[in-house]
Amino acid sequence: MKRKEIKWRREGRGTMAGRQDGIIFRIFHPWDAPEQGHTVSCYDTRGTGREISTAGYREFTWEEAVEFCQKIAAGEINLEDLQAQFDAEDMEKEREAVRKTAEKAKRLDAMLEGYGMKYTDLLELEVMRQALGEMGHQILMGHHRGEGWPDGT
Repeated sequence: MKRKEIKWRREGRGTMAGRQDGIIFRIFHPWDAPEQGHTVSCYDTRGTGREISTAGYREFTWEEAVEFCQKIAAGEINLEDLQAQFDAEDMEKEREAVRKTAEKAKRLDAMLEGYGMKYTDLLELEVMRQALGEMGHQILMGHHRGEGWPDGT
């Protein structure tokens, strides 16, 4: 079966747009970062759920992006399955971010325990430091550098 080719037109700097079967396709290439690949988004004007954006998930060459759009228009790509893959990637990124942040929190907690402090003690100290203001900070820094207190005590 022969596919109908999508006609492309320049829509703006780095963006080409095409339309077929009620879907508006956009291929975006960042003009200020030519080393990056093209990303694709499609918007279904009929509201039948044929929408996707590959930004942050997949990059293509121009030819690959055009072929990707052609496959979507021909119904050769299941957008629900592709969105499920993107969602799974997002969940994995989230799990990795939580894992890294938990490691940082554990290191901070261990450091505070070494000083005989709890995290809540640190929070109280931060509140006191902010209430001290810049002048109080400078006075305290001078005292710890051996300059003494400004009132002579």
